[in-house]
Amino acid sequence: MGGYYLCETPRAQHPFYIESIGIHIWSIEELCYYMKENVYLLDETILNERLCTWLAEELGLKKLGRVLKKALETEAPAMDFVMPIFQECGYLTRTELLYFKEELQQVQIEPQDTRKKMKADYLVNYGMYVRAIEEYENILFTRSPGRLGTQFYAVVLENMATAYAHLFRFEEAADCLWESYSALKSRKVYDKYLCVLPLFLSEKRYQERLEEIKADRDHAEKMKEDTVAILREAQESRFAKEWDALPVKEQLAKLKEDYLRMSQG
Repeated sequence: MGGYYLCETPRAQHPFYIESIGIHIWSIEELCYYMKENVYLLDETILNERLCTWLAEELGLKKLGRVLKKALETEAPAMDFVMPIFQECGYLTRTELLYFKEELQQVQIEPQDTRKKMKADYLVNYGMYVRAIEEYENILFTRSPGRLGTQFYAVVLENMATAYAHLFRFEEAADCLWESYSALKSRKVYDKYLCVLPLFLSEKRYQERLEEIKADRDHAEKMKEDTVAILREAQESRFAKEWDALPVKEQLAKLKEDYLRMSQG
């Protein structure tokens, strides 16, 4: 993981595996960095007995391990588990520690669905798309518009569509976008929907769908061209310069081939 402070304590012989984003950490400094940068991912996937054991056995921090195990046994809030770790190695300055404490306190009083959404958004950023979708689905399964408002759940659907697009599951992405648009009538979401349609519909069905939603044909054509940009994000940079040289029509054809191949596998 890039961006760490210089480690001053011993590195573990065996790393600690963080399940939520699939990475290994080797020192208490790396652990502190992860917690500081991923406050919404501080859940049972890391705040657990396995971490207590790793700190005690791999880093020799037996007293800290006992403190954290006691916090788990008494079902103490996350704050009581996390702060001793930072205090053990002096990773943050006093000012930084106070700021982090305030941030963590704010997270803990947020509505559960807000925390789940932020966790899912973090997972998308780490490329953990399937896990992110599971989090979004959990939010939508128990949603109550009166709790956080229609706009919140519309944004959840929009972000869920992004996760699906990264997995080449464009039909599911389109369903999410249309549901989001139906709830909020966001032009941005509508345009995303138009961009996704050509990636899983035949040309005939695509034209029929445009007719059904009474889409402006010129605008839809512009969105069709912009589809390439969305797929470039989903596929990252695995296409070389020859990809850029292809006409939009051929790019779309190749992308649809990829989608159909993956959806059948």
